[in-house]
Amino acid sequence: MDSAIVNNLRPEFAPVAVVWSDTVPSDAFQFKKGRFGCTLFLFSEASRRGRVAAGSRESVMCPGGRAALGFGVDFDSSEAMLDQHAALFSRGLPSARDKAAYEKIMEDAPSNWHDMYAHGERMHSSGDMAREWILHELPRYDIPHEYVLFKPLSLTEADDNVRAVIFPVTPVELAGLITLAGSVMAGTDPVQVPKGADCMSLTAFAYAQGDASAPRAVLGMTGLDGREMMRKRFRDDAMTLTLPMPLFKSMEAEAGESIFQLSSWQTLLGH
Repeated sequence: MDSAIVNNLRPEFAPVAVVWSDTVPSDAFQFKKGRFGCTLFLFSEASRRGRVAAGSRESVMCPGGRAALGFGVDFDSSEAMLDQHAALFSRGLPSARDKAAYEKIMEDAPSNWHDMYAHGERMHSSGDMAREWILHELPRYDIPHEYVLFKPLSLTEADDNVRAVIFPVTPVELAGLITLAGSVMAGTDPVQVPKGADCMSLTAFAYAQGDASAPRAVLGMTGLDGREMMRKRFRDDAMTLTLPMPLFKSMEAEAGESIFQLSSWQTLLGH
């Protein structure tokens, strides 16, 4: 895909399309079945290494990663699972309603996860708040496709089922994209900054925005795990802005007569 946004923005890092698909390229990167891998790594492989990366129900072991990609949500498949994840997403053991069961899960987890289970991820201040988020605020998708592909935008074809485009951005690039998004949207809030794991901001929340009557961009990499990945594969000050496809198309149509043509933008780019 030849993108007007990319041609004008000239980003440091390659944008990545999120594609729903029933086929996967033979040379695509996938996690080995049965081995844990973070969805953020799939995205970074596409952006930093220029290769298609694929996730499926069988290859993504992390329940959060499967929920983020749209392969169903099982955080609340039972009361025990709900209690486990509500505690994990909040204060850990002190937030668990069934502390004995939670301690057993913690003991059986890999040793490098024990600290996370003990203290929680602190995305919510209480288990009750985490339960509310799981039950009522988490976007829920069980897509009718076998794969979600992270595909360099430059490699996408016209018939690809692109659901969103992820831009890994520097602060200046983020300012340009947010201004462009706001220029084609009514109101004063063109960006959602969702609460949840960083993989959710790349995909699930963007799916939900794409289905909304007035889709917004989704800011990502605001979590500690996301920041660690950005430090290793991008830059310490890099963020992500995911554009659901309806918004991306509106911004594409406007990019040729936008902030990007102003002398102030060229000055920021150093031209």
